[in-house]
Amino acid sequence: MCFYGGKALKTVKKVLCQNTIKNQLRRGHIVIIFIISLCIFIPTIFIEYQQTINQQKVEMTNYLDAQTYFFESWLMERSKDIHTMTNLDFVKGYQHEESQDYFQDFKKQSVFTDLVFVNKEGIVQFDTVTEYQQNGVGIDVSNRAYFQIAKKTKQQYITDVLISKVTKQPIIAFASPIFDEQQQFNGVVFGTVNFNTIDQLLNESRVGFQGHAYIVNRDGTLLTEFDSNKKNKEANRQNIIFKNEMIDKRIFMIAQTNALKSPLNTYQDANGQWVLAKSKPINQGKWYIISEVNLMETYTPLFKRLGLLAVCILLGTFFTIKVMLLITKKIEEPIQQLLEGVAKVEQGNYDYKINEKQLAPYAKEFQELCSSFNEMSTKVKEDTILLKELSVTCQLTKLYNRRYLIEQGEHVFQECKNEDNHCSCIAIDIDFFKKVNDHYGHLIGDEVLKHVATIIKESVRRKDITTRYGGEEFVILCPSTSLESAVKIAERIRKNVEQHPFHIGEQFIHMTVSVGIAEYANEADISTFYELIDKADQALYIAKESGRNMLGIYNEENNVATRN
Repeated sequence: MCFYGGKALKTVKKVLCQNTIKNQLRRGHIVIIFIISLCIFIPTIFIEYQQTINQQKVEMTNYLDAQTYFFESWLMERSKDIHTMTNLDFVKGYQHEESQDYFQDFKKQSVFTDLVFVNKEGIVQFDTVTEYQQNGVGIDVSNRAYFQIAKKTKQQYITDVLISKVTKQPIIAFASPIFDEQQQFNGVVFGTVNFNTIDQLLNESRVGFQGHAYIVNRDGTLLTEFDSNKKNKEANRQNIIFKNEMIDKRIFMIAQTNALKSPLNTYQDANGQWVLAKSKPINQGKWYIISEVNLMETYTPLFKRLGLLAVCILLGTFFTIKVMLLITKKIEEPIQQLLEGVAKVEQGNYDYKINEKQLAPYAKEFQELCSSFNEMSTKVKEDTILLKELSVTCQLTKLYNRRYLIEQGEHVFQECKNEDNHCSCIAIDIDFFKKVNDHYGHLIGDEVLKHVATIIKESVRRKDITTRYGGEEFVILCPSTSLESAVKIAERIRKNVEQHPFHIGEQFIHMTVSVGIAEYANEADISTFYELIDKADQALYIAKESGRNMLGIYNEENNVATRN
């Protein structure tokens, strides 16, 4: 199977590599389709990629802006809640029982996990912790940053991550100073929020966003869960993603560096997945909200659009190839007919004609080309016949030439020999022809040659091959002719020439010829065509030497010259 498959593949490859118009057109169309596909596909990839990234950037920017506004508003509202509580008269007046009741009621309606009243010495007077066995009464928090800042600046303050001295849990505190009637520092009220509250707020505000987001403080401590969709969040935070609730330093540095800039960042997140990320500072730059979207999820719409484009290109390529094949056929078929016609003419079939009606559906140029081919074929036939005639005919006398005699005489002689027939040869020479040329000129000499040739042609039989052998010498090959018959023919020629002089106006030029005759017979010493001509020429020589205007006959014993 592999052998025949490989052989077939080689055959197909060989055919495709042939330098024919058909294959050139196909290769050209394939190259054009490939270039057009690249010109469409590459810019489309670039444009779609840019649009995808820009769209994702806009979505993440809008999401971060909305989240920032939401959290900033939420932080401001929580700070305002604590500030409102510090301005209550019973809080300012240190009416602890009434204040504690109010704190408990307010806690139930708010997101605070604890509300704490601290006197001006930094000692907790009361708090609202109920789920633990001990509360914070009497704990000294004077060394806490929120107390120190509230005391010194008399401003509200939102802390970083703290570990509660009561619950031992990480918290964020919203602190506001208490002032007496003289506007002197008189203590602090602060409310705490745990990480679950912030995480819940973040999840509630991420409606419509496909990625995930989390918040870290200025030292990289995670304030929300990394991915709220994980089932085992705590295990992910402690064992996979974070160490001691700290985000990866590499990611945190990127978030800090690009928090105030617009570009998206691409990196591997804590789970080892490639993501697009963008960050933005919140809470007066103390925290950072980081938004991440899985890279594959981002590019999925891009891949779908590119896949659709690829399908369209493939379909377009398929139909283009179909059209290409039709066009190739329209070009190939008339060319094939032309090639077939050329092959026929090359083989000597000059009568071959291309059917012009079959070319009616094809281009006008092909119709004109085929019409020209037919005309050319006719002219080639005529010219070939003329050339063939010129190659075997003496143009002066219109008799066959020596070349024709050599080509055909050998064949005729061999047939006579094979059939045991006689074959005779007559050699003729015009007597004293040089004197005619010298006296009358070569033009008149040519006319005399034509005159004698005409007499010779009219004096022989149709089957005899009459040739001008050269100069004023003629040779006649008489197939199936005995010596006696050849002598009669030769004598008729001699008499006719003698009795029909050439005349110019009132002047006559009398001509005679000398004739040599030889015969092939089974008992003769002639065995080849060339020997037959040679013996006839020898007999002619004897006739000329014996006085001219006579016949010389060759036989095995001697040459006999006879005047008639």
